[in-house]
Amino acid sequence: MTTDAPPLLEVDDLHVRFRVRRGVFGGGSYTVYALRGVSLTMRAGETLGVVGESGSGKSTLGRALLRLTDLHRGTIRLEGQAVHALKGRMLDFRRDLQAVFQDPYASLNPAMVVADIVGEPLTVHFGLRGRERDAKTAALLDRVGLAADHLERYPAEFSGGQRQRIAVARALALEPRLIVCDEPVSALDVSTQSQVINLLQALQASFGIAYLFIAHDLAVVRHISHRIAVMYLGSIVEMGPAQRVCDQPAHPYTEMLLAAAPVTDPVEQRRRKALRRKLPASELPSPAEVLPGCPFHTRCAYATDICKQQLPSPSPVAGGGWAACHLLPAAG
Repeated sequence: MTTDAPPLLEVDDLHVRFRVRRGVFGGGSYTVYALRGVSLTMRAGETLGVVGESGSGKSTLGRALLRLTDLHRGTIRLEGQAVHALKGRMLDFRRDLQAVFQDPYASLNPAMVVADIVGEPLTVHFGLRGRERDAKTAALLDRVGLAADHLERYPAEFSGGQRQRIAVARALALEPRLIVCDEPVSALDVSTQSQVINLLQALQASFGIAYLFIAHDLAVVRHISHRIAVMYLGSIVEMGPAQRVCDQPAHPYTEMLLAAAPVTDPVEQRRRKALRRKLPASELPSPAEVLPGCPFHTRCAYATDICKQQLPSPSPVAGGGWAACHLLPAAG
């Protein structure tokens, strides 16, 4: 990863809203504020981990970047080009941004053999057919650790880890600049998880691919990510180098996530248990609510009056990155 190169991806003030009906037989509707002003940048060859509870907006962010979800407001730029201005060039955008989803069985067509699942993008985007397509498809399977004799099999004939390798091969077929990985290992057992993570890292080293890696497992995210973005209620509340965020969290929400993560060290277990006891027993507020002040103040053990009244601005953190919290010294 080169830190002095121009950003590969720039996201500015991204807002996503959904209208949800209250019931099947009427009763009106309400608005869910899924993303609330998300901004970030990514560079070529970088892995940005995105963590947060269910409902924090992680997957919505990934779908918004892939343009699978409409934006209410905000801009997405790929290598300086605004995505909304591409119009007829969306095929190029689709090549540059690919996805690997959580459930490979749901994202692979069960009626197609692997040769067609991986080979179809080669035909649509590059016009490859016949022996040329077959050779390229076999090479892609080999790259992800599968054999050429798997080409004529259906997804149901593979294990979960093998199916995820097929999904990775399909994404890799178009030589993308960025792959959105939405919980790509959460449905796999621990040993298979490490194999897929190692595969993703090897492909990144070989091809310079960037990953937006969405997950809830902080240990996995720390292992694969260069930086981590912590999301809460549709906003990024902390971002920084992976090691700093995990070892020295600056935002109380990040601290809460780490306190809930299992560890083997008994001393650390006791420390985290004591920390959990300090936290208010409350759940993630509804994304349909727009609370005044810091969105985390209803669950924060350190909240003061200003937290309930004023939205905090990002402040720089020692060790790199920033956090949006009134407990930190103001920037400037």
